[in-house]
Amino acid sequence: MRKKLTVESPQGHAAGRDMQVRTAPEVAVSAISGGTNIFGIHGDVHVSIGAPPRARARPNLPPPGPEHIGEDQKRTLQDLCKEWVDLHNAIKRNKLTYASAWSRVNKAAGSRSYHYIRRECFDTTCAYIRREMAMLRNMGSAPAKDLEWRSKRIGAIKARCNNQLGTPDAYKAYIARNFKAASLTELATDELQKTYAYIMAKKA
Repeated sequence: MRKKLTVESPQGHAAGRDMQVRTAPEVAVSAISGGTNIFGIHGDVHVSIGAPPRARARPNLPPPGPEHIGEDQKRTLQDLCKEWVDLHNAIKRNKLTYASAWSRVNKAAGSRSYHYIRRECFDTTCAYIRREMAMLRNMGSAPAKDLEWRSKRIGAIKARCNNQLGTPDAYKAYIARNFKAASLTELATDELQKTYAYIMAKKA
């Protein structure tokens, strides 16, 4: 609603006309609880406030039981997952987020959350992450982009010799015959990769 105010000229009517002074338009405000998005239309100010988004309800999950992995095992998985994400993002252009990595880990473990990974699935879950990292380190660009490439390759060779092949010297005959070397540290990058592939394929 607008009010009309008529003011007479001090010299009477100015050329027979009234001077009209309009007051400022009234402000129409529509209030709805929520946010504060404000916009104007032709002098009137309308306040449009949308309802806040509703948070998704989380299911009430029971606490993990003794059949699930403990805190030490969780920390091991956390460290492995971080190493995997960092390695992936150092080598590949398409980045891997922590959320995506954990989703893949949980899927591999057959669990909805790493808190609920069963103890008997712990070793296979760790092996899954290590396989993902091994595939990344097999990429041609990995030695130049992964600062830990050599140390990780040497560690993997020695671990397989000790744990699966039953002798810590299982690689020595191979590097002596093919590269005239006595130690893994003497090998060039391509020689170390070939030794890694040989040892990983070697039967116990």
